[in-house]
Amino acid sequence: MLSVHTCPLAALGGKETGGMNVYVRELSRELGRMGFTVDVFTRSQDPAIPRVVEFAPGVRVVHVPAGPEAPMERERIAEHLDELVDRVDAWRLRHAAEYDLVHAHY
Repeated sequence: MLSVHTCPLAALGGKETGGMNVYVRELSRELGRMGFTVDVFTRSQDPAIPRVVEFAPGVRVVHVPAGPEAPMERERIAEHLDELVDRVDAWRLRHAAEYDLVHAHY
């Protein structure tokens, strides 16, 4: 799953957190409960946090560096979309991950 502008683990009540990250988090968690393995790729906004975080059985968030590792306005994220896609694909190849479906937001 691609969650480009917001991390599903972001604390609620902050800037750019709320509806979308809750939706991605809960959809991923429910897919995990159903037995699917889910990787949620999101743009890293903090280089100090772990790159991969397992947050539910079979579900993990992969923080991918693309552009500055800091929060940015949603409108500027598109400037780094090509880099994000390239790094997601490189991660997939490096970890020999195979996906049957890609579900993206924004």
